[in-house]
Amino acid sequence: MVMARFQLWKCVIKDQLRNCHSKHKFVRQIMGYSAAVSASAMSVTLIATSPLIKVEGSKNIVANVNGGIRFLRSLKIGMTISLDYYFSMMGLSESSPNFRAMMSRIHQRAADNILQGCLLNGGSYIKLGQGLVAMSHIIPKEYVDTLKQLQDKCLVREFGELTELFKQDFGKEPTDIFKTFECEPIAAASIAQVYKATTKDDKTVAVKVQYIDLQERFSTDIVTVKGLLKVIGIMHPNFNFAWVVSDLESTLKQELDFVNEGLNSERCAKDLGSFKYIHIPKVYWDYSSSRVLVTEFIDGYKISEVENLKKDGFSLVDINQKLFEAFGYQIFHTGFVHADPHTGNVLVRKVGGKSELVLLDHGLYQQVSEKDRIALSYMWKAIVLNDHANMKKYSNDLGVEDYVLFAEILTQAPLHTRGFKLNPKLTDADLRYMTEAARDKFDRIMVCLQNMPRSLLLVIRNLNTIRAISHDHGNPIDRYDVLARIATRNVYSRQNNVSKILLNYPRHLYFEIMLRFQRIGRWFRKRTYEILRHFGMVPDIEKIMIKANLNV
Repeated sequence: MVMARFQLWKCVIKDQLRNCHSKHKFVRQIMGYSAAVSASAMSVTLIATSPLIKVEGSKNIVANVNGGIRFLRSLKIGMTISLDYYFSMMGLSESSPNFRAMMSRIHQRAADNILQGCLLNGGSYIKLGQGLVAMSHIIPKEYVDTLKQLQDKCLVREFGELTELFKQDFGKEPTDIFKTFECEPIAAASIAQVYKATTKDDKTVAVKVQYIDLQERFSTDIVTVKGLLKVIGIMHPNFNFAWVVSDLESTLKQELDFVNEGLNSERCAKDLGSFKYIHIPKVYWDYSSSRVLVTEFIDGYKISEVENLKKDGFSLVDINQKLFEAFGYQIFHTGFVHADPHTGNVLVRKVGGKSELVLLDHGLYQQVSEKDRIALSYMWKAIVLNDHANMKKYSNDLGVEDYVLFAEILTQAPLHTRGFKLNPKLTDADLRYMTEAARDKFDRIMVCLQNMPRSLLLVIRNLNTIRAISHDHGNPIDRYDVLARIATRNVYSRQNNVSKILLNYPRHLYFEIMLRFQRIGRWFRKRTYEILRHFGMVPDIEKIMIKANLNV
């Protein structure tokens, strides 16, 4: 009976999508996503009520009941978003004068609903919400701005949960282990909350405590996510994210093990030991377990607090230079890459009058092999030298066929410059052509990402995240220039005999000259474009990207 309802629900949603076929493309996507949320949530109920699951005590009963609650909540949110887009778009076309304002309101209502659902469902859903924020180049600005709250918003624990978890892991209450323990959390990750405490020997520490039921609900949450992505893939082949499910499952398993996180932080501290402006909080192993991680407490500004940083005399140029150098070194030299460097995980403080970056949350890392690091370095060198033969070679070595698109994803800069078209006004045909070109480019990006080796996906995520930080700072440094030098340092430092070093010197010099010319060219093109756009002689690319549903 339940399965029959499930199939009926899918048919209703598909019928809705067919009726809405002529409407705005992103709306069809959102309705697909919402349908997928609702349909996949049904799978949670199927699991929770399945006779194949053996109930062996009250904990499993509670887990199944909570799974049913999360299903009902997901169903409600999916229906609300689907119907809101469907009815709000009636009579509204892209040519309407109030189209953008109306769409912004609809997007905001949908984002608010998704935020509320993620916060109430917790756990894996929070991590998914954070993943949406990382796709800021795809989803509307309203979604990004709203879901950013998931990065550090504290969730509510059940009464007595904290004490119960400490009793299970240590046989004692928090107040018996620590000299002082503040029961109000100071921050939250998607799978844990952070508390401030003092050890018996007066050391101030941060205590990261996992939510007590995550281990029990992990399997059902993953099944829900798999169902969601499969349905999206069926309804929208070009937006098929089912290929990330296995990666998500493995990464969540990593993040649920706080012992693994502590070991990752110690390895990161060792790898970046030569960077005196990077600090990794010390782990206190005597107070830690697989669900509790105790580290040195660090006070500082989040890297996103731009106004506070400026008021306190920090240089955004200095901060961004250090940020890109540290993470670039991980990507191209050590291969042990922090895969989640969002703004809540990077603090800035002053030590000896100089800025220091503090890296937090080491639960998720990606190991990039030496072979791939070398290929990435040579790929970047080929991009700078405009050497298409080697770009193709090293892109293929990394498992990516479309080397031009891969180069643009890697550098976030166009590989070909076609010049400006001096046209005081775009015709409707021009606008349609450019909008469709932007959409086609997006579809190609999705295919490229889908075929890309999984080890590179988290590297791309790392690069996109730190670029987003730099963008919010006003792009105070030339990111392309900094990353190009860090990447190719691995190329030019690999020679181990005098003759090869001497032969390599003129090549390196030529590389530096090309890099300088490109920097001048980028500056000139940017300023020229701004002037021409001001006088209406070239189109506003940002408006075209918005029209194509691709935020820049």
